Amino acid sequence: MEAATGVRVDNITLRRALTGSYDVWHVHWPDDFLSYPSLATATAYVAAELLLFAWARARGARLVWTVHDLGPHESRHPKLERLFWRLFRPMVDGIVTLSRVAEKKTLARFPSLHRVPRAVVPHGHYRPAYPDPVPQSKARRTLDVPHEARLATFIGRVRPYKNVPRLIEAFRAWDDNEARLLIAGNPVSETLKGEILNAAEGDGRIRTDLRFIENDEMATVLGAADLIVLPYDHILQSGTALLALSFDRPVLVPDRGAMSELQAEVGAEWVRTYEGDLTAGTMAEAMDWAETDARPDRVPLDNRAWPRLARQTEHLYRRVLDADE
Repeated sequence: MEAATGVRVDNITLRRALTGSYDVWHVHWPDDFLSYPSLATATAYVAAELLLFAWARARGARLVWTVHDLGPHESRHPKLERLFWRLFRPMVDGIVTLSRVAEKKTLARFPSLHRVPRAVVPHGHYRPAYPDPVPQSKARRTLDVPHEARLATFIGRVRPYKNVPRLIEAFRAWDDNEARLLIAGNPVSETLKGEILNAAEGDGRIRTDLRFIENDEMATVLGAADLIVLPYDHILQSGTALLALSFDRPVLVPDRGAMSELQAEVGAEWVRTYEGDLTAGTMAEAMDWAETDARPDRVPLDNRAWPRLARQTEHLYRRVLDADE
C-alpha cells in the first residue's frame, strides 16, 4: 500500500518477514504473546518473534515500536517477560508514544530508550472506521431501552483489569430506578464471564451482552448511552475511551495514565475523571454531568486525524534512518 506521504506500507507475513527488504519494521504490542496461558506456547511465539526482529535488523531494517502499554494486559510468565524485555529493548531503533505521559513513563521504565529517536503521535480517532452515529432515540428503540432511562454503558473487550464486576457493584448501590447499566463486550475467559453474570444477577436494571460487538453494531450501542464508564484498575491509554469520543459520547474514566491529558485535549465537558475506587456517588454525579453539562455536538478530534498522524510517523521514520548515517 502506498501511503499519501510516499511511504510504501506492507502488512507483515512470514514470507515477507523472511524475504522482503524493508527500511523500517513498525511493531505494535510485541509483548502480547506473554499473555498466552501456556508457558510453552508463549515461549515459542516470543522466541520466533525475537528471531524475526533480529533477522530483519541484520538485513538492514530499523525497528520502531509504538508503546501502547508498558507490559501485557495479563502478565502470566514473569521470568519469560523479564527475558523478553532484556532481549527486545536493545533492538529498538525508535519509539512512538501516544501521549506525553506515556513517553515519560516509558523512559522511566526503560532508560536505555533515551538513546533512540522518539515522537509523541496520538492514536487516531475512529470516525473513518465505523458507521455514522445513530440518533439516541433510534438506538434505544433498537436496543429496547426506555426513552427516560439514564443509561451508563461499558463497551469493549472485557479483561480483569477493566474492573467490570466492581462497576456492577457500584451501580447496584446507586438508588435510582431510572438508572440502567449495559455491559457490552466479550470476556477473555469463562471465569470472568461467570463473575459478571453473578454480579448482575437479580438487578433488572442491568443488561449484559457478553459477546464480540460487531463494527456495524457499535453506532447503536454507543448511540443509546448517556455516559460511557470505563472503571479500569490501571490505564495508560484507552482505545475504548477514544472510540466513545469518536461517537461523541461523554466518558467517565479514572484519573490515571494519560486520561487527564486526554481531558485537557478534548475538553472537560467530554471527559470526566475520578480518583480512587468507583462508587455509586461517583456514577450518579457523572450521570448528572453527562445529562446537564452543555457541550458542542462534536468532540474536537482534528489533532487525531489520520493524515496528520501519518506525516508525524513518517518524520520519525526518517529520523530513525538518518540516525544510522
